[in-house]
Amino acid sequence: MLTFAAPQAMAADAPEQVAAPGDIVVTASRRAERLQDVPIAVSAIGAAQIKSGGFQQLTDIQYQVSGVQFGNSPNDAGFRLRGVGTAGGYSSSSEQNVGTVVDGVVIPFGNPVGSLGDLERVEALKGPQGTQFGKNASSGVINITTAKPKFGVLSGKVFASYGELNEVNTNASVNIPVSANSALAVYAYYRSNDGFVNNVVRHEKWGGTINSGVRAKYFYEPSDDLSFYLIGDYSRNVGRGPGQLWTINSLPNSYGTAAGALATARFANLASLGVTPGLTNDKSVENSAGYNSEQNYGGSLEINKKLGNYNLTSITAYRGFVQGAAAYAIDATSYSIFTAREMPKPQSFISEELRLSSASGSKLEFIGGIYASSRKVGSPNFYSAAQLRPALPFATTTINISAGKTNTQTKSDSVAGFVDGKYHVTEQFALIGGFRYQYDWVKSSSVTTLDEQYMPGTVVDGGFVVPYTARPMSTGSVSKGGWSGKAGANYKINRDVMLFGTIARGYLGPTVTFSGLTGTRSDVNPQTVRDIALGIKSQLFNRAVTFNASVFFDQYKNLQTSVFNGTEFLTQNAGGFNANGFEFDANWRVSPEFSLRGGMTYSETKFTDYETACPAVVKAAYTCYTKNGTSLVQAAGEPLSGAPKVSATFGADVKVPINDRLNFDWSANFYYRSRVQYDVASAVSSQPGYYTIGLNTGVGDAEGKWRVGVFARNLLDKRFVASVIGMPFADAGATVNWLTREGRRTVGVSATMSF
Repeated sequence: MLTFAAPQAMAADAPEQVAAPGDIVVTASRRAERLQDVPIAVSAIGAAQIKSGGFQQLTDIQYQVSGVQFGNSPNDAGFRLRGVGTAGGYSSSSEQNVGTVVDGVVIPFGNPVGSLGDLERVEALKGPQGTQFGKNASSGVINITTAKPKFGVLSGKVFASYGELNEVNTNASVNIPVSANSALAVYAYYRSNDGFVNNVVRHEKWGGTINSGVRAKYFYEPSDDLSFYLIGDYSRNVGRGPGQLWTINSLPNSYGTAAGALATARFANLASLGVTPGLTNDKSVENSAGYNSEQNYGGSLEINKKLGNYNLTSITAYRGFVQGAAAYAIDATSYSIFTAREMPKPQSFISEELRLSSASGSKLEFIGGIYASSRKVGSPNFYSAAQLRPALPFATTTINISAGKTNTQTKSDSVAGFVDGKYHVTEQFALIGGFRYQYDWVKSSSVTTLDEQYMPGTVVDGGFVVPYTARPMSTGSVSKGGWSGKAGANYKINRDVMLFGTIARGYLGPTVTFSGLTGTRSDVNPQTVRDIALGIKSQLFNRAVTFNASVFFDQYKNLQTSVFNGTEFLTQNAGGFNANGFEFDANWRVSPEFSLRGGMTYSETKFTDYETACPAVVKAAYTCYTKNGTSLVQAAGEPLSGAPKVSATFGADVKVPINDRLNFDWSANFYYRSRVQYDVASAVSSQPGYYTIGLNTGVGDAEGKWRVGVFARNLLDKRFVASVIGMPFADAGATVNWLTREGRRTVGVSATMSF
């Protein structure tokens, strides 16, 4: 089990209580509370549990918290909770279904937490959380808290590990007392690994990464009723190879037939290259070069001022993100059928939150305030361009499918007012309520100019460039208001057992998007969700056992999702969608030396109304039809792409003294995810269920000054992929795997020193 001391001073309006053994203190409601007292479905893990798993990055929490997944492919991007997550694809603008909040700041893009060494805890808030966290939290929030600087303590820590694929992971932190009432903390990290995808045409290893970053935090408390918390961070990630790590899963149905002469010619060399299509294929035959990178940076200032029995909080933040220059091919063959390049794409985000909170423990506890933000995507200097040679290897004719160099820009502004609270009718019974109203303005544009590298009517690399004209400026805009809210109650049977029930409405605002390749415009309507949750939070046997469970019934309207149309992913609305199920977390502190933990989420997702593009190979139960020249299918009854029905985790932790000076520790982690479908109504785009096992064991100083150990992630080398999708520009039946590093074993050694 985990125990956290209450955060310093008044930053989260901490209650005047000390966490008992077995308790976890969270800030899911923007104030420090025992996890067992928070009447929502929330899972939390602390620094000790994160480290015990031997994991390295934020996305690895999916292997420790049931119901959490993370996707890194275009139709499965970002965090998912209960199977639902962000699905914006390669569009000019997209909002998140599951929000990410770091130290109180909403993060609209990228991942500013590139390493786990300075995390205090991670909370997964399940179900709509828009009342306090805004429009990017209509399906939940991943709430991250990093370690705050400590007064009067000079301390530091250094960690290093080395594993397979030449994996290097190092980080260091130092806490420096600047004065009696201020302190500075600095954290830096470096991670790298070699590639794991063998490109047998270019004789390169793809999938290698180099990640580095730094975070500095300064905490100043000039008086008991005033504090300042300043944070700045910068990180950079560089990939070896393209972002699309594709290998061939299946060949076109026409391969080897008289009608499939083109498909047969394109894949005739697979045998000589030693490539066998399938889910475990780790050999790429792409002949085009690829590279990618990104930078993520920003800062925030949090000011807390006590006003009698109230606390006034201001959080001002800026985030910047640059998707670096990139080149890639998505045809999965050894011919240059499709090639694309992109210039650096900048994004920026400014936000301000001002909120007033009442004292914890009062009869009426509330938090209310205002929030404003502005986001920009793209710049006049950004462009992307793509070329298609549809008849290779028989003909080299080139089609500029992007109609030159595409420039897309989007600006999104939002303002909101909110109030959220709890009224204690009695010591045992409380009413819960909250309301948020927001208004959004979105403006987007897309235009192309002639590509000087592929001018119309010229011959490039032996191929005639079919004449094309640049697309004129196309613009779109939308402005609309919407609301989110919740109501419910909780009842404490006794100090260790609480029942709760809530009904909540989540809201994700409208947007106008233009796709990255062809500039296709999508007018996306607001998404709403009605969530009904009933749950229990309990601690038994002198709080040695913790068991929290809930059932949920989520009904979505106009779900914002993405669909692959054979060329690219487009953002669109699904008419109706439901997610119903149950979830539980359990911990058992068997003894001071031994503990068990586990959890499971069962989420049955189903479209109730979804007219979408017909997949190349449609399931037998579905029939495609043509409307306005487009082949469509009504996908009612289909599960959400990328959503497993079952996910489960189980872990065990042992820590025993060897003698007065040494401790031995051992941790094991088991993760299971059921079958997943990646393309709605497709008969071929799916992945069977799989499980992984992680181990971490070591010997260290009894006072925590040093530790050496060994670790294994995915111990049994279970091969799985991030996604399976239809192969672009290929006949029906062809699919590709989107590979991920987690789908192979990593064994290594680690060492830690602290003072």
